[in-house]
Amino acid sequence: MPMETTPRRAIIIGASYAGLVAAAGLKCHGWQVRIVEKSYERSRSGGGVVVQRRMLEYLENHGVGFPGVASIPARTRQIYRPDGAVLRMPETAAAYTSWDVLLQELETVVGPEWIERGVAMTDIPDWGALGTVEFTDGTTDTADVVIAADGIGSLSRRLLLPGISPEYAGYVAWRGMIDESDLTSATVDAFCDTLSSFQGERTTILLYEVPGEDGSLEKGRRRINWVWYENMPAGPRLSALMTDSAGYEHRTTVARNKLTPVTRSYMEKLAAEELSAPFAEVVLQTPEPFLQKIEDLTIPRLVFGRVVLIGDAASLVRPHIGSGTAKAVDDAIHLATALSEPCDEDLSCLAAWEHTRLNDHYGLADYAKAIARRLKLGTDAAG
Repeated sequence: MPMETTPRRAIIIGASYAGLVAAAGLKCHGWQVRIVEKSYERSRSGGGVVVQRRMLEYLENHGVGFPGVASIPARTRQIYRPDGAVLRMPETAAAYTSWDVLLQELETVVGPEWIERGVAMTDIPDWGALGTVEFTDGTTDTADVVIAADGIGSLSRRLLLPGISPEYAGYVAWRGMIDESDLTSATVDAFCDTLSSFQGERTTILLYEVPGEDGSLEKGRRRINWVWYENMPAGPRLSALMTDSAGYEHRTTVARNKLTPVTRSYMEKLAAEELSAPFAEVVLQTPEPFLQKIEDLTIPRLVFGRVVLIGDAASLVRPHIGSGTAKAVDDAIHLATALSEPCDEDLSCLAAWEHTRLNDHYGLADYAKAIARRLKLGTDAAG
């Protein structure tokens, strides 16, 4: 009789999009996964997201049943101009959903029983020979591979690359999501089935429809997701805006329902002055907007012995080309494919994966910066 082999095992730090796709991919190849997530609740801070077909195809090709992602295609692209003109053209390349809907559906595929919430990683004392991780409850665990998918503020990255940190790009993104039922019918009609944008002298905003919180695709029960960019130099004003209602200054994001009244008032005044009417209505009626600093980060390595960085833990790409989710999916599914092959103790099978993914990260980062310059956003906008 053939000898039974012990399934290979991965610890995944972060129930993020990248972490869940990596877990689903590894399970396609017979891996056991343990996903640890410090948050007790599923993230709501990400807003809207482009549906990545490559992820769906990968799971389907490996026999993983997936109900599909509730999403809304943008059938038209609309560009609103300051002079009141609206340019329209076909847009069929993308479908949009929201982080809460997407993560819920991915958790169903992975299996919620594999996700341990309220558990945070505190250290990686051995990332070479053993892949050992320490947690807040004082326990340790060891796996064949440790996959760090702990996002923008990745502790894993800081432990492995203590001298490298994200750099502020010189502008911020105001973001939010609003139920269509909270908007006038004229505004809902104006943005129905579209990817719409407005670029003024000092501002750029983009919005599109996503499913309702319950996954509804029916007009009037959906939501509109928006992201609005504002140039802002580092300094006292930025520090004040990044300080939440409890007096804590955040490094990256001031979450929903955490903006101070002064910050909210500043945003509303800016919207009324800078945006065309339908965009201003969307922003002004949004109940829980949030604020994010735009940052850049590329790193020289992704593989550290038995620890691998993926998604936003590995690099940060500005959001203008919708590439953050594509990058996370490609990191995760190509990693799962690489780990499906026989691999020696040094994980040399990951050398080609690291090489190709780093090239992709750097290429996407450069392209996104070029888009920002064209939109006159950031410290290098004049370059």
